[in-house]
Amino acid sequence: SREEVDQFAAEMIDRFGKLPKEVENLLDVVTIKQWCRVANIEKLDAGPKGALITLRNNEFPNPGGLIGFIQQQVGVARLRPDHKIVYAAGWDGPTDRLEGLKRLMKRLSDIAVNT
Repeated sequence: SREEVDQFAAEMIDRFGKLPKEVENLLDVVTIKQWCRVANIEKLDAGPKGALITLRNNEFPNPGGLIGFIQQQVGVARLRPDHKIVYAAGWDGPTDRLEGLKRLMKRLSDIAVNT
């Protein structure tokens, strides 16, 4: 869980001091992967223009919630005929991309568990 990652990070800081940016990024990636598992996301491709999300077996734990999310994101999120979700965003650099993915995956994982 995110709490466990935060506890691990706190323990690392206590032991070694301030974490290097690379370690912080690694912990963020671990958290994103956890949220992907909750949301049944098999593959996540991200670039400067946004993200492409592939669901495992084309299934989402809360289909109604996912449809509602896509409808709220007019012009930003859409479902392709191959059941992949396209999320358009202007993520200029790696830091923007990571922060954007964290927000998006947190939101999708929250939707997945609120059935």
